Amino acid sequence: MLRFRTDLPLDRDQTARFLPWIIGFMVYLAIIAATIALLVHHATQRWQRDLSGQLTIELPVLENEDADSRRQRVDAAVEEIADTNGIIGTRLLDEAEMRRLLQPWLGDQVDQLGIPLPDLVAVSLAPDISPNLSELAERLQAVSPGAVIEDHVAFNAGAIGFLRTIEVVAISLLVLVLAATAGVVAFTARAGLSIHRRIVEVVHLVGAHDSYVARQFQAQAFRYGFYGAFIGSLLATATLLMAAIFATRGAAPMTAVVRTFEPWMIWPLVLIPLAAILIAMVTVRIAVLTALRRMAY
Repeated sequence: MLRFRTDLPLDRDQTARFLPWIIGFMVYLAIIAATIALLVHHATQRWQRDLSGQLTIELPVLENEDADSRRQRVDAAVEEIADTNGIIGTRLLDEAEMRRLLQPWLGDQVDQLGIPLPDLVAVSLAPDISPNLSELAERLQAVSPGAVIEDHVAFNAGAIGFLRTIEVVAISLLVLVLAATAGVVAFTARAGLSIHRRIVEVVHLVGAHDSYVARQFQAQAFRYGFYGAFIGSLLATATLLMAAIFATRGAAPMTAVVRTFEPWMIWPLVLIPLAAILIAMVTVRIAVLTALRRMAY
């Protein structure tokens, strides 16, 4: 399988024996890095879209308060919020929605907390008007003591900045891995050319051109690159599947990020092994042709 006719005994090179495994390891790292970058980028965009122009107001449960008094207090607070300039919409979250929001963070323990959940009001802001949150907080304290306004701007900016940093690191790692792959392949090609220098000279004497010799090394690079890409892709797929299984059962932030995965993300990941093979072939051709031009026959 994947055997090519060659006039050079390249398969006997000890220097190239581990090249498929090196390429496989590089492809493995590249797929993992690309997956992290895609997931973080998509999660950041969705987070930005969901929290942009919104804030949350928490109305804690008061001690010794009956259901009717609580409902009246919450209704009065919602009216105060709706009457604020710059607020265009309010929505009181029901208990099922609040449990669903807490589910990623607390898992199945949400139903075992044993404490009453506060009332949460989701507030939509006008895009061109900033509400006076200090004044709103004073009015809320009068009708619902202990009310807390959760403005997502500061937290959102810090969290998104952190996620952007992770995304940049992942992309940088991806670029470095691909560059390292090209470097390793070029070094191996030059070493093989040096080992077979005498044979290359003989091949040139009988009329072979530099491009013919380069194609010999290019065919070897394709074969080794294919093996390495297959190994790396297989290991990366297994790793990502196991990580997804553990993430959905583990910490909430990881679960939230993993759930942002969409089918279209598979295609950029599929391109990575193909890119590794292409990089190996192009790098070998350039390295061999450059070295041959410098060799004297």
